Amino acid sequence: MDYIKEKIHILNGQDIHSITLVNDNNFKVTFYTYGGYIHNVIIPYKDNPNKFEDVILGYEDIDQCIEAPGYFNSIIGRVANRISNSRFSLNGNTYNLHNNVGDDHLHGGKEGFNKKIWSINSLIKNENEIICELGYVSKHLEEGYPGELVCTVTYILNNSNEFIIKNTAVSNEDTLVNITNHNYWNFHGHGDYYKNITDHTVKILSSKVFENNDKSIPTGNILAVDNTQYDFVENKIITQDFLDKGGVDNNYDIVNDGKLKEVSMAYSNITKMGVTYLSDQPGNQFYTGNMMADNYKGKYNKSYGLQHGFCFEPQLPPNGINEEKFQKPILRANEKYNSTIMIRLSNDF
Repeated sequence: MDYIKEKIHILNGQDIHSITLVNDNNFKVTFYTYGGYIHNVIIPYKDNPNKFEDVILGYEDIDQCIEAPGYFNSIIGRVANRISNSRFSLNGNTYNLHNNVGDDHLHGGKEGFNKKIWSINSLIKNENEIICELGYVSKHLEEGYPGELVCTVTYILNNSNEFIIKNTAVSNEDTLVNITNHNYWNFHGHGDYYKNITDHTVKILSSKVFENNDKSIPTGNILAVDNTQYDFVENKIITQDFLDKGGVDNNYDIVNDGKLKEVSMAYSNITKMGVTYLSDQPGNQFYTGNMMADNYKGKYNKSYGLQHGFCFEPQLPPNGINEEKFQKPILRANEKYNSTIMIRLSNDF
């Protein structure tokens, strides 16, 4: 186990660092303190540990990361996903948020957690894992949310090839919290097999999905996935026809008692590299890149485009604060928010 830490940029007088975690199996994760952005996830080939693929989309450099309006591979908060009409009521008070997608609020607003510089609270290496705790304090009424929110996001890489993300937060007032991570995966890698996300096999351990309206906000109805485009209960291969019909950008209902459990899986049928997600959250957004731009300047001189990456985003129900039937993302004053995402990386699917 080892890590590399280096200063790569200064923004508004604050240092931005890059941190690379390397385990004994030559799996590597590189991330920045800017938004917790994950720059590389390196998986070696099973039959040749000196050959590898970078299996996550990303920005070419830190400048592009700072300038880009998107959410590639970053910490998402205070509240992930959409809040309808950019407002909510809490304790009899109405709070207005920034409307960054039409009339609605998405992924924390104009400048969410993905655009903040996080401190390095600790960076610890032991025999089996490397642990990096990042910290950020979100001020009262930042983006319109009440309460000063003290947040930590911990990235862990261990020798079981598990990349673990632990989110915690405490507020001095009642507020909303729903933190997730927004990785854009493509397990074909950036080498000889690079292309869009066709020829991935996906499985989602849920038989129910949240119905969306035409603004991608849940209607309040939860539908059975049987015989629909949302059915991934059994292994399903992503085809071009499936993508041409719109793919998926919906939250799956996860039966969860708050304990870590397997929620989804995906792998490339070409490289045999992939991931298994475990989460303690009651929802898991699956997004097949349907709203990606036609062209992005990506890593390794690659040009990304529509549906070149897909995301699993464990979280609380989208727009939960405004939907009577859904679990609310309310964090009471001085109570602790916790969520954990475990990402099991593998090269032998």
